[in-house]
Amino acid sequence: MQKSSPRAKRSQRRVEAKVRIRVRGVDVYGYEFEEFATALEVSRRGFSFLTPRDLAISATLTVLIPGRGPMRPSEGSSDFFAEATVIRTTHKNEPLHRVAARFRGASLPIYSAENL
Repeated sequence: MQKSSPRAKRSQRRVEAKVRIRVRGVDVYGYEFEEFATALEVSRRGFSFLTPRDLAISATLTVLIPGRGPMRPSEGSSDFFAEATVIRTTHKNEPLHRVAARFRGASLPIYSAENL
């Protein structure tokens, strides 16, 4: 009997959260889109969300998370703005696809459940 390989350990802790995000990109059909969505899970290096759009693995997204950027003196939290790469997408003949994306060259400074 062959054993399954052990699951790879994640490099960052993920937090289940419902955080409003704005996502912009191009779908598999070449159509540009911009939509508001809810991030389902968030970590310092990425996030997952539901979308009705078909997105390709390695597609580039631009994401904005309001109020989740660095703190500014006397102004409070700024918005977090970054590019991300689609690393996984789940299609199960449902109206929404679950998409996982990794931030490029940025990390989310606030990601604990208490702060989301």
